[in-house]
Amino acid sequence: MLSSERLAAERPSCTRPWRSGTLLADAGEERMVDSREPCPECGAPAVDGLGCWEQLGALLAWEGDDPELRAEHFLTVAAYNLQHPAQFTDAALGGLCAAFIERLDRGVATVELRRRAARQFDGPTRVLRKPSERRPVLRRWRMTIADVYLPEQPAGAADRVRAWAAAIRAELS
Repeated sequence: MLSSERLAAERPSCTRPWRSGTLLADAGEERMVDSREPCPECGAPAVDGLGCWEQLGALLAWEGDDPELRAEHFLTVAAYNLQHPAQFTDAALGGLCAAFIERLDRGVATVELRRRAARQFDGPTRVLRKPSERRPVLRRWRMTIADVYLPEQPAGAADRVRAWAAAIRAELS
């Protein structure tokens, strides 16, 4: 079994896949994002006036009625966070990226990935950057939350999440 650090080292794209793009804000600058504008991190358009965060919330709400979608919760949250990395430390993103790859490439069970993350990021270990240290960078992805959250169309959402995860995985290679 590979450790997260070793897996990240073996896949250089996993160490900082989120660092290419256009810097949108200086450190310390806090900016409200207008949900009618494209996302400043992933470039996704608003959907029915919902920004990325709200689209994620709606998708997660569907999990309550859809066991197949609920089973993909890790992929949903990991895909979103990999495309919205500014708030996370490099160590947290590296661990998430390694876990994401292990899930997709090796079929490692989500319960095992959660156990490892809990051990790695337990106690005083920070996973979030201080707001003054966050530097949103625009990176346009082939597929975003806007391709997964289709208003009033929860049917097929699990398939769309898996396609989203596969698209991100391909871009991390």
